[in-house]
Amino acid sequence: MKIFLKVISFYIFSLGFFLLKFTWFNYVFECSCTGDIFPKYYAFPFIYKSNSLASSLAEVFYISGILLNGLVITFLLLIIDFYLLRLIKNKKFIVKTYLLIQLSLLLLSGYSFYISYTFLGDDNFEWKSDFREEVRAYNADCKSYFKGFIVN
Repeated sequence: MKIFLKVISFYIFSLGFFLLKFTWFNYVFECSCTGDIFPKYYAFPFIYKSNSLASSLAEVFYISGILLNGLVITFLLLIIDFYLLRLIKNKKFIVKTYLLIQLSLLLLSGYSFYISYTFLGDDNFEWKSDFREEVRAYNADCKSYFKGFIVN
C-alpha cells in the first residue's frame, strides 16, 4: 500500500510538471510551410502542448501526451527516490525531512492546479496531437531543437 501511495503521489506531481504555466523543459518542434503558419509543439518525449494560433497567450494541451510524459517522469522519480532512500535509510531526521519535502511538493502541486485552472480558462485540451498528420498533409519543413531547462 505504501508503494501504491508513493506512485500515485509521484504521478500527480509529474502531471503538475506539464500542466504548470511555466515551461521547465523545452524540446521544440518548429515547422514552416509556404503560406501556412504552424504552431510550436513542445515534447518530453511525447508532444504535450502547442501554442494556439488563435491567441498568443492560449495553449493547447494534449491529454495523451501529458499522461504518457507523466509516466516517464514518475518512473524517473521512483528510481531517484529508491536510491536516495537507500542512501539515507539510517538517518531518521533526514528521512523525516525528505518525507516532509515530498508532502509539501505534493500539496503545492495541487495548489498550482487550483490556481492555474480556476482563474485562467483560455487553454484548450485535446486527446492527442495531430502534428504528424499536419506535417504530412502540408509537406512542411520541420526542425526540432532542445532549448534547455528553463522557466519562461
